[in-house]
Amino acid sequence: MDRNPLNAAGDRPGSGARADGDVLPWPVSLLWPQPITARRTIGLSSAAVTDLALERIVQALDADRRHARAIRAILCELCADPETIAYRQEILADILADSPLADSLHALLPELAALANSGGSSWPGDSPLMPVIMRLRELDRYVACIDHLRAVLEKPENMRSRGLQALRAGIDALAADPDVVALRAELPALHELIGEAKSITIGLNLDADLEPEAATIVEINNFQYKGARSLLGRLLPGSNGSATSVGLLHHAGPKLLRRDSELYKDLQRLLEAVAAPLAKALARYRELHVGPLASLERELAFMTGAAALITRLQATGIAMCLPAIAAPGERACTIETSCNLGLALQMLDDGAASLDERLVRNDASFQEGRILVITGPNRGGKTTYCRALGQAQVLFQTGLSVPGVSARLSPVDGIWTHFPLPEVDRPGAGRLDEEVQRLRRIFEEATQDSLIMLNEPLTSTSERDALAIAIDFLRALQMLGARTVFVTHLHELAHSIPQLNAADPAWGRIRSLVAEAIDDGRGARGTFHIRPGAPVGRSYAAEIARQHGLTFAQLRELLVGRVEAEAQRSGDVPSSLSAGLGGADLAG
Repeated sequence: MDRNPLNAAGDRPGSGARADGDVLPWPVSLLWPQPITARRTIGLSSAAVTDLALERIVQALDADRRHARAIRAILCELCADPETIAYRQEILADILADSPLADSLHALLPELAALANSGGSSWPGDSPLMPVIMRLRELDRYVACIDHLRAVLEKPENMRSRGLQALRAGIDALAADPDVVALRAELPALHELIGEAKSITIGLNLDADLEPEAATIVEINNFQYKGARSLLGRLLPGSNGSATSVGLLHHAGPKLLRRDSELYKDLQRLLEAVAAPLAKALARYRELHVGPLASLERELAFMTGAAALITRLQATGIAMCLPAIAAPGERACTIETSCNLGLALQMLDDGAASLDERLVRNDASFQEGRILVITGPNRGGKTTYCRALGQAQVLFQTGLSVPGVSARLSPVDGIWTHFPLPEVDRPGAGRLDEEVQRLRRIFEEATQDSLIMLNEPLTSTSERDALAIAIDFLRALQMLGARTVFVTHLHELAHSIPQLNAADPAWGRIRSLVAEAIDDGRGARGTFHIRPGAPVGRSYAAEIARQHGLTFAQLRELLVGRVEAEAQRSGDVPSSLSAGLGGADLAG
């Protein structure tokens, strides 16, 4: 059964065009303002989804654990149109401001899901009643969804968003549609037609040995047969108001009758006769198509899931805001007290009750430089900061709130990421070949309106060679003018920023950021704060080694301790290894 056939004019019934010439304000989308012209979207690559750790955000947005696939698709198709982003932000603001509305809209998701799945499909050999019953069930749910949506959307008085106002108007128009009004009134009678066929009486002839000899259909009944009655029921025929069998009722399953038997064919013809009046009654509703209404399920799941997540995050101390929308050509990105949402969700999943003091926030801005070169200690928060900016851009361009007190962002026309990959087995190509090819592809497709995120590129070659390549790469990025985050262990690269900025003032400026570290007397450690400043000139690799007990002095002490402990257990004198290690001047 084709639920959305194209008519001669190429319009889909149910999408605003009706056979009688009237026009309904439908479909209504919560993601796209009407009328829909060209949907300007940017698809994220699977590498970008992984690099930015978006999967954890997808799972957090999926409030009922049933819509991850739809949410992932929306989140990974970024909207490039400022007007559409504003349209979505308005809807989200309305839902966030009215928690009963959010709860009511979320409660509609199972009904919309049932509506989407109610049409089913027919298989060869199915009862002739099945397509008619499925269509009746579909129309029944269609009317119920319209009535429930109308009841939900009639209550809010302060609904300001164009999207929800259009949805309310669209639902009101559907509810007032003559076909829907007639269907609502006729549904009880249509259900009665189905209810008249509850069982079939079959006459079975027996031969002299009481073996079945012939069978025929006697009549169609409006009651169901039951098993054997009680003793009183057998003594008083008809006392329970329905027909019963002498013995137990045996459930033989759907293959009770062979489909090639004459009795089965007679049964099919009888069911066709039962279905005919119902099919005739439903024919007048052939122009009603449930698809556009059912499509609201994925959009409502996305919006209500976002509202639930934002409310949850705010309750744990994370500020969330709807960014101000700057023009694409402005290439703006300013966020006050941003944080990595994926990291915050991980902390919550690990049992943290509050993140107000545990999660480090950082400001982000491309105002003073299109390219941010970030250096600092290992485990100092550089990658976390890079991901936070990428996640914020994705959330912004799907119309959602971003972590931060305030934000102002321009849409980008693409997000390009380059994070370290595990070594791949490619004959004739090493890791450096793979890296250079990936970096080259960015320049083949990125524009000045793109966002480029590079996390520790060129780690597969020597520092001297990496520095030479990175300087050329930075100069090209300046020429391109795209917003870029460049996390690197090459401190000399950061030291060269003044020379690169002076080379051609017309090109995009580079800004140096440093992952802050403090020395608390036990060694330097990262604070996870990212600050503007010159690089400190060291990567703190030795400090990381010290923290994990990997300096030579610490390893020597470990080996000496093991030897002496073994000697004490065995009663032996200290070995030459112990004496040599203990007496050597090996301070690390």
